[in-house]
Amino acid sequence: MVCSQEGHGMTLLKYWRVWIVIVCLVGAMFAIGSRAFFVPRNGVEIIFISDSSPAKGVLEQGDVVTHVNGAKVTDINEWARLTEAAGTLTLTVDKQDYKFSVDEGLGITVISLERTNLDLGLDIRGGTRILLEPASKNLTAAEVQQVVDILETRANIFGLKEIKLQPVESGGGYLIRVESAGVQNDAIRGLLAQQGKFEAKITRTVRLDGGQGTLKVGQNEHAVEYLGGRLRINGNQVAAGDEFSLDNITFEYTNATGTDEVTLYATVYTGDDIELVYTDPQNSGIQRTESGYIFFFAILVSQEGAQRFSDLTEGIPSYVDLASGERYLQTGLHLFLDGKPTGPPLRIAADLGGTFLQNPQIQGGGETLEEASQEKLGLQTILKSGALPTSLNTVSLSVISPTLGHGFLVAAAYSALIAVAVVFGIAYIRYRRIRIALPMIFIVISEIAITIGIAATNDAAIWISVLLVNLLIIGLAWWKLHETDLSAVLGALAIPFMGAVFPGSWVFDLAAIGGIIAAIGTGIDDQLVIADEALHGRKDEAISKKGVLHKIKSAFFIVFGSAATLIAAMIPLVSIGTGLVRGFAITTIVGVLVGVLVTRPAYAKIVENVVK
Repeated sequence: MVCSQEGHGMTLLKYWRVWIVIVCLVGAMFAIGSRAFFVPRNGVEIIFISDSSPAKGVLEQGDVVTHVNGAKVTDINEWARLTEAAGTLTLTVDKQDYKFSVDEGLGITVISLERTNLDLGLDIRGGTRILLEPASKNLTAAEVQQVVDILETRANIFGLKEIKLQPVESGGGYLIRVESAGVQNDAIRGLLAQQGKFEAKITRTVRLDGGQGTLKVGQNEHAVEYLGGRLRINGNQVAAGDEFSLDNITFEYTNATGTDEVTLYATVYTGDDIELVYTDPQNSGIQRTESGYIFFFAILVSQEGAQRFSDLTEGIPSYVDLASGERYLQTGLHLFLDGKPTGPPLRIAADLGGTFLQNPQIQGGGETLEEASQEKLGLQTILKSGALPTSLNTVSLSVISPTLGHGFLVAAAYSALIAVAVVFGIAYIRYRRIRIALPMIFIVISEIAITIGIAATNDAAIWISVLLVNLLIIGLAWWKLHETDLSAVLGALAIPFMGAVFPGSWVFDLAAIGGIIAAIGTGIDDQLVIADEALHGRKDEAISKKGVLHKIKSAFFIVFGSAATLIAAMIPLVSIGTGLVRGFAITTIVGVLVGVLVTRPAYAKIVENVVK
C-alpha cells in the first residue's frame, strides 16, 4: 500500500512542470480578483467632493456609498437617478447613514467600484482623455516633466484622484496626455490647461497740468510728461501698452484722457510672491449676496510684495461708499490669471494705504454656490502650484462612456470562447487525440490568465507565495526524480518575480488586450509545432523515449527562435514607444515569456507522455 501511494506520488511529481503552471494560474487568479473579497457587492466610490457640497468635511474621497435613501446603488446610472432630486438625501457609507439637505445638487462625483486589481484604461473603464500641447515648441524633456509635475500638484490639491498625466512625443515635440475616470471635462480643462500666471495690479492715476505731472512711488517722485500719446518718464519715452520699471516695480502705460490725466497699471504681486494660500474657515469662505455668491481667502505674500503694496498705495486719496459708509482708496486691486481679469477690481480699505501688507485677501464670485466654490478652489489650487513655464492648448478632448468598455469586454469574452472552441476542434481533427487537443486549450487559458495576473497591482505577497511554492516543486523534482529543465526552472522563478516587482504593473486597456492576442497567437503556433514534431509520421505508433525527447528538443529550437525574434521586435517599442504602442509591446513580451518559460515546457511534457 505504501509502495502504491509512493508510486502515485511519483507519477504526480513527474508532471512537475504542469504543477508549476497550475500554481502560477492560481496565483494569477488571486492577483486579479483578490480585491473582490474586500469590495461591497453594491455601491459607488466617491472621487470628488466640491466645496459647496453639504457632504464636504463629512465624507471623503474613497468612501463607498452603498445606499441612497435606503435604495441600493448598483452603478453610477442608479446613483444619478437616486440623487437627481432636491430635498433630504440619506447616504449610507460603511453601514452608517448621513443625511444631507440638497438644493442645487449634491456636488459629489462618483465612479463604479473596481472589483479587480487591474489598472483598467479609459477604453474599458470610461472617462475623459485630453491632449494638451505646450505653446512653446522647443521645450526640453526636463521642462515638459516640470509641466507634468505642476499639473500633478494641481490635480492633487484640487482633489482629482482618478487622473493620470503623461508626456507623449509627437512630431519632434511633446504633448501631454491627461486621462481621468469620471471627472468632468470642464474641471480638467479649466484647471490643467491654464498656464496659471498670476498678477495683482493697482491702477495709478497721474494728474497732468500743462501736460506734466508727478508719479509718487513711496518716498520717490518721478516726472511724467505727456507727448501726445506717448509719455516721457524720467527722460525715457513710453508708448501706450509698453511696460517700464520704476523702483523695481513694473508699470504699464494703459491710456491717457486728453492732457488731464494718465492711467498706469502697477504690478503689486506675482505668482512668485505668494508663499502661502489659506484654506481654513477663519481665512476663507463663501457668502451669499443679492446677486449670487462671493468667495474670499487670504494669502501670505513675500516681504518684497508687501513693500510694493506699501509704496504704491501710500498717499492715494480715499472716498466714502455711500451704501456701506466704509472708506476706500481711489484705486482698486485688479487680479489677472493668464492675462485675463478674474473679476471686478477689489476695493482697498483706506486704512490699508501705505501699510506693509503681507496678508491680502483675494475675492471673487459666481451666480451659484457651486460656481463660486469651483472658482475659489480652482484659483487657490493654481496659486498653490504656481505657474507653468508655458501655456497649454487643448489639442483634442474625447469622452469615453463606460458602457462602451463593458460592451467590449463582453464581446471579447464571447470571441475568446469561440476561439477556444475553434482551436480545440482543429487540434482534435488534426491529431485525433483528445489528450493532445484538450491540454492545448488549458495552456491557452493559462497563458491569458497568468499574463493578466502579472499586470495586476498590489499583488506582491501573492506572487512571492507562488515563487516559494514553485521553489518547493523544483526542489522535490530534483530530489525525487533527479530531473531538471533550465527553461522551466527559469520560468518558475522569473514569472512570479515579475509579478511581484513589476513597477506599478501597466494599464490594462485595448492595447494590452491586443498584446495578449498577439502572444496567444504565437503560443498556439508553438504548441502546434511541438505536437507536430513529436507526432510526425508516428501518430499511432509508439516510439522510444529518446526519440520523443529529440523531436521535442527540435521543436523547442523553433519555439525559442520565434520567441526571441518577437521579443527583439518589441523591445524598441518599449524603450522609445509611448502610450498605446508601449502598452502593446510590454504585454506582448510578458505573454511570450510566460509561454516559452512556463506553459510550453508543461505542454511538451504532456505531449511526451501521450506519445509514449
